[in-house]
Amino acid sequence: MDIVVVKFGGTSVATEEARKAAVSHIASLKEAGKNVIVVVSAMGRKGSPYATDTLISLLRKDTKPETLDLLMSCGETISACVFADSLMAEGIDAVALASWQTAIITDGIFGSADILDIDTNRIKMELYEGKVVVITGFQGISARKEMTTLGRGGSDTSAVVIGGLMKAESVHIFTDVPGIAVVDPRIVPKAKFMEYVDMENMYTLALWGAGIVHPRALKEAQKYNMDVFVRSTFHQGQGTRIEKNAESEDGPVGIALMKECNLFVPEKGDKLIIEGKAGKKAVRPVAGSGYSLLTVVFSGCEEEDIKNTMEDLPVKGELFINGLCAHVFVDSNEIELLANELYNRLFGKVPVSS
Repeated sequence: MDIVVVKFGGTSVATEEARKAAVSHIASLKEAGKNVIVVVSAMGRKGSPYATDTLISLLRKDTKPETLDLLMSCGETISACVFADSLMAEGIDAVALASWQTAIITDGIFGSADILDIDTNRIKMELYEGKVVVITGFQGISARKEMTTLGRGGSDTSAVVIGGLMKAESVHIFTDVPGIAVVDPRIVPKAKFMEYVDMENMYTLALWGAGIVHPRALKEAQKYNMDVFVRSTFHQGQGTRIEKNAESEDGPVGIALMKECNLFVPEKGDKLIIEGKAGKKAVRPVAGSGYSLLTVVFSGCEEEDIKNTMEDLPVKGELFINGLCAHVFVDSNEIELLANELYNRLFGKVPVSS
C-alpha cells in the first residue's frame, strides 16, 4: 500500500480558499494512486476563533492541566471535521478521526506528551475502503484515557510518527511558504530556498531557531527511512526535501535565528549549550531580553575554517564555535544587519542545494 502522510498547518485550513488549495494537493496524490492520511492543526493563528491560543485565552491561567489539554484538543477536532467535509464536497471520500479513535497513545504528560504507540488498525481499515483519513494532530490519549497534547510543533510530530508507524513512503508538511530557505526570508527577503537538505543538518537548524519544522518532529523522522517534504499549500512545487544521510558539499548549510533570548550558567536540564572563551553558557528564551542568537550550521568544515569565515562581522557580538555551528550573540537591533551580511557572504553568489 503506497501511503503518503500530509500535514496542513493552521493557515492551510483557516479559510475556504486555503482549504480548496489543500484539497487540490490531496486530489493530485489520489490521482497518482496514493493512499492519503491527512493530519491537521487547529484553524488559523492567534485571534482566530478556533486557534489554539484563542482557546487557551478562555481559561484561567491556573486552570488544571487536564482541563487545558481537553479544551486545546478541540481546535484540531474542528479542523478535521471541516477538512473531511471539504474533501467530500469535491467528491473525495474521507473520514475525520480524533486521536482517541485512532488510539494514539501517549505517556500522559499534559502539555508536552510524547507518542508511545498507535493502534493502526482503524486507519488501515479506512484506507482499504478507499477513504482519505483525516486525523487530529497535536494530541493523543494516555493509558487513563485522558486527552493529552504534544506541545509546540505537535502536529508535525503527529504526522511524522503516524507516517513512520504506517510505513509511509513520505511525509509532506504543507505551510504558507514554498519550502525551507537558508535563512528566514522575513529577515532576508532575497533568501534562496533549498531543493534538499540533510535531516541531521535540518534538525540542528531547527534546534537553534529555524521554525519551519519543529525539532521534535525531525528527531522522530530520523528513526524512520522516509523523506519529509516542506511544501506550500498555495503552489504545486515539490518544495524542500529533507533526506536522511543526504549528500552535501562542504560549507555552510543554513542560518538559524533565535530572537529574544539570553545566556545563563548551565543547569541540569539545559539542552542548548554554547561554549566560548568565558566557558559554557546555556541559551534560554527570554521575552523582551533585547538579545538574539544567530547560528550558522556548516557541513564538513574544520573549526579554523569556520572561525575565518566568521571574522570581521559588521556588528559587535560574542562568537561561539561548537563543532559545526557558529553562534553569534548580539543585540536584537543588530540581528537583521548581521543576517543579511552573513547571507551575502555565505550564500549570495553560489546556488544552494544542501
